[in-house]
Amino acid sequence: MGYVSFYRKWRPQNFDEVIGQKYVVQTLKNAVSKNRLSHAYMFCGPRGTGKTSTARILAKALNCADGPTSEPCNKCANCISISNGNSVDVIEIDAASNRGINEIRELREKAKYLPNILRKKVYIIDEVHMLTPEAFNALLKILEEPPEHVLFIMATTEPRKVIPTIMSRCQRFDFYLIPVDMIKKRLAEISESENISISDSVLDIISKYVDGSQRDADGILEQLVSLGGDDINVSDVVSLLGVVDLELLFELTNILIEKDLTQGLLFIYRIINSNQNLKVFVSEFLDHLYNLYAVKNYDKPLEILDISLDYKDKYMDQSSRLSLEELEFFMDLFTDTYKQVRWGEGSKTIFKTAMVKAISYNAIKGSQIDKRIKMLESEIALIKNEAEGTVNHDSDKKSKFEKDGKPEVIENSKDKNAKDAKSKESVVSSKNFTNLKDEEKLDSGDAKKSEKNENTGSSGKKGNKKDTIYNNWDNINLKLKKRKISVHAMFAEVKHFEVKGNVLFFYLDSNKKWHRDHLSREANVKLISKIVEEVTGKSYMIKFELGKDGEKDTAKKKSSTELTGYNLAETAAEDKNQHMKVSENTKMTKEDEIFDYFEKKFEIKEQ
Repeated sequence: MGYVSFYRKWRPQNFDEVIGQKYVVQTLKNAVSKNRLSHAYMFCGPRGTGKTSTARILAKALNCADGPTSEPCNKCANCISISNGNSVDVIEIDAASNRGINEIRELREKAKYLPNILRKKVYIIDEVHMLTPEAFNALLKILEEPPEHVLFIMATTEPRKVIPTIMSRCQRFDFYLIPVDMIKKRLAEISESENISISDSVLDIISKYVDGSQRDADGILEQLVSLGGDDINVSDVVSLLGVVDLELLFELTNILIEKDLTQGLLFIYRIINSNQNLKVFVSEFLDHLYNLYAVKNYDKPLEILDISLDYKDKYMDQSSRLSLEELEFFMDLFTDTYKQVRWGEGSKTIFKTAMVKAISYNAIKGSQIDKRIKMLESEIALIKNEAEGTVNHDSDKKSKFEKDGKPEVIENSKDKNAKDAKSKESVVSSKNFTNLKDEEKLDSGDAKKSEKNENTGSSGKKGNKKDTIYNNWDNINLKLKKRKISVHAMFAEVKHFEVKGNVLFFYLDSNKKWHRDHLSREANVKLISKIVEEVTGKSYMIKFELGKDGEKDTAKKKSSTELTGYNLAETAAEDKNQHMKVSENTKMTKEDEIFDYFEKKFEIKEQ
């Protein structure tokens, strides 16, 4: 016999040599051993998974000189003739080229006759889905009630095209794609028998490339032998198939993890100048990223991924060093890159740009919103440190949240002299608030008496509007914090307030324009007004303004009211489960979106 191709030479000759189809093989072996064979079988599955080979093995099992047996000898005349494909009683029909009704009518006529040599006449119909509807109908009757001496074995890669009446009369067996490790092991056995020197890396590339088809793997191995002789290396298989060495994908992932721009630029140069197909490279890298994502998120990734066991540890290591945010960013980036490389011009430029973006990507600085968040988070951290007393303030580096607590009350010019007597230049913490109030009661003296009839709204009753707001400031803050923490966080920036008639003015520093705009939303104003009314029993119109009246007289203001009892850090920490919603009636600006996004993220971290 002349030269025989690898896929023919190394075709399985018994059930034990069929790889990747454990349940099919075991079922057929048991059926032969127990004499429980059906009259018709339908083998379904992708190409190169062993359908026709299994059909021939089953024919040998039934007709072996030692049988019927589940282990045909492959030495008797019957087995040899079936293996060589020249047995007159095992008829293989290609339905793709014999798909008409006349061919099936001829099959029906010949099937009536007894086998010439073998025990069973076996018809193996390959690609049976190619038969015409008329041919299927012609086959139906003999398939339903075949002669005792006939066995039908049909194979198809597209079972959905087989009419239901045919499928219902057969025992169906599904053949699945062969796992990478099994293909690799089989290739290693063939290489050893053929005295071919081949590395594990080459076997890995071939096994992954063939996508579960052993026949394709055998064919590629044969091509590589023709190309590189008996010594095959990675460059041979890469140049022949245009595939990507798996080690390159791991190398690129390490560069992205370490954000090594120098090595990254060198890597780009190597890929561009190696004439690598960029579309294939990006596609392979996307598969690699998905594998990493699955390994990171699935408890038993080998159940859902077709990866070699030799690389399991590498996948585990790299997936543990990448965050989900990074993986998702890389997958989005290279998906877009794949589309542009595939359909657009300038693929090399697109690839270079994507690589630089990927290498330079920082999960914290991935967007303008994240930059804003980082800035706010650092400010929150500073506030927390201040609350714990761990930060020493320099005179020119004080936090803008340093004076949280009760705001100062802005006095009208006619009331300033009455208020000067009780002003104190001392700042106390929220823990000493009770003591401070007691001291004020003791020290205010006559000034307290003069307050009874001051300002608009005073009616001679004990305590005027300003005192009512001031004395209930803690309750207003607590209620606001429970209702909506985001509003309270900005309301804490209020430095002064003033009552004019039925209008309650709250003043913020001149650089708090965004806070003023956010607090002035209709929904937020209604909320604050309602809380003030609940606490004080009086209804006010609420206004938020920048700056404050009487700035020239700051020396005369009540510095004793500069309390630090409430701040943003405490607020967020104490109200972990409060969910925030932006008013549907108000159009959000970009800064509003930033704040709301930050606010949610901060609460999640606290939880």
